[in-house]
Amino acid sequence: MKAQASTEYLMMIGVVLLIIIPLLFYGLKESREGIQLNQAEDTVATIANAVDTVYSIGPGAKKLVWVNIPGGVEGASLENKDVLFKVRVYGNTADIFSSTKALLAGSLPIDAGPHRLSIEMLDSGYVQIGIADDTMPPSITWAEPRGTINYNGIILRANTNEPSTCKYDDNDAEYSSMANLFEGAAITHESDLGVLADGNYLFYARCIDPSSNVMENSAVINFTITTAGNGSGDPYEEDLPVVSLVAPLSNTKDSDGLILFQYNVTDASSITFCELAVNNTIKQTDNTVTRNITETFSQTLDLGYYRWHVNCSDSHGNEGMSVIRNISVNVTLDDNSPVVSLIAPANGAIRNYWLIKFTYNATDASSGINYCDLNINGLLDNNGTVDWSVRDTPVVEGAAEDITMPLFKGNYTWNVSCVDTSILANKGASGTRSLRINLSAGEEAFIDSCAGWCGWQGMTGGVCENSVNKCADNCGLPYSSTHDCYAGDDISQQFCTGGTEADTCCCLV
Repeated sequence: MKAQASTEYLMMIGVVLLIIIPLLFYGLKESREGIQLNQAEDTVATIANAVDTVYSIGPGAKKLVWVNIPGGVEGASLENKDVLFKVRVYGNTADIFSSTKALLAGSLPIDAGPHRLSIEMLDSGYVQIGIADDTMPPSITWAEPRGTINYNGIILRANTNEPSTCKYDDNDAEYSSMANLFEGAAITHESDLGVLADGNYLFYARCIDPSSNVMENSAVINFTITTAGNGSGDPYEEDLPVVSLVAPLSNTKDSDGLILFQYNVTDASSITFCELAVNNTIKQTDNTVTRNITETFSQTLDLGYYRWHVNCSDSHGNEGMSVIRNISVNVTLDDNSPVVSLIAPANGAIRNYWLIKFTYNATDASSGINYCDLNINGLLDNNGTVDWSVRDTPVVEGAAEDITMPLFKGNYTWNVSCVDTSILANKGASGTRSLRINLSAGEEAFIDSCAGWCGWQGMTGGVCENSVNKCADNCGLPYSSTHDCYAGDDISQQFCTGGTEADTCCCLV
């Protein structure tokens, strides 16, 4: 009897283990995939934030960031302004992306593990993304003065292709041995040499980047000073440009954050450039300034108190500065992107009809919704392609919005992106869903059937039954009675014609 009891006990333990072990395995698998999904979302958000940072600074700005690529990443791409990872989770491929304010170029790694990325704003207006393995020394891309110049108040200037520290000397030497340090550690560098006599001048410059890469060869800055004229028709003169501020007035209190800084400059010579300085930082430069007319710099400023002025330099290197004015901004700029949620069709839906109602919801924490775009890409069964963007406006925030489109037989991906009403016009986008259409537009009418009616309501399909209770009781299938999927006797009579045995349209979720 004891042996029999022990055997039964062991059998019972075995049965319990057979039940528990698969559950534990499934639970661990779901937990791991959930972590991978969160890591992918954090990664695209980190990259997008870094892109927006260098984009706001301007060409030449560069940033290095560490990201952790999770397992399960099957692909990655930079599409227009979106950073996109395709991640295998829960048996499907999910698109994890984040939108930026800049057009993107470059590539993303997909191997699991930590990666250091270089993110750089290019002169072309694109932000370049790539693996950061910085072994290249910086280079000087532009320097002045050059050639023959007609003034003798000399400022030595040099621009580099990445943030660097630069030195110069009148003897060609190693970087560590050069005597003079340029001011500036970003991509612009300068040194005021003061007034120099007419004659020929030769300087050598070298730079070092934050990764300690040093230029092996010097850049040459070679120029000749003669005060006989400047070659542009401007007689030599030493008077400073007179810079007058027009607007806004000093102590202005701004309530929207979009500031138009206006000024004009007067001088006997042509103006080479003018600069807007806010809190002693150069925010904007204009190289096409016309004398004696009102010129404008446009900037967005966040909540705070600011001091601003304008500097202008003429063709002889004379620099004039305006008075300093104060301005306070009493609004916090909205940098929150709209949150867009897709409602229907469900991801991976298959439709046996061609008129599709796309339903979504959009909210914004700080502003209203200006407009939304339905973005559809399709590969048709006849090997054709579609790439459509349909705008929806006005949009009621927090309410279900519909955009109806006739489609052709084929496979589609779609999402919805929305832009808010803030000054920054922040853009947010939903995830991407897939959709299969089995019937081309115009081939056959479908709203004259129960299944077609249900499809029009955003359900998968429908059948005719003899009572509402059968819909509620599921009829053995996952029918819905909570989404207005049946519409009373008049609709039943129109779409369900089988008499009392089948006079109620039930929709399949």
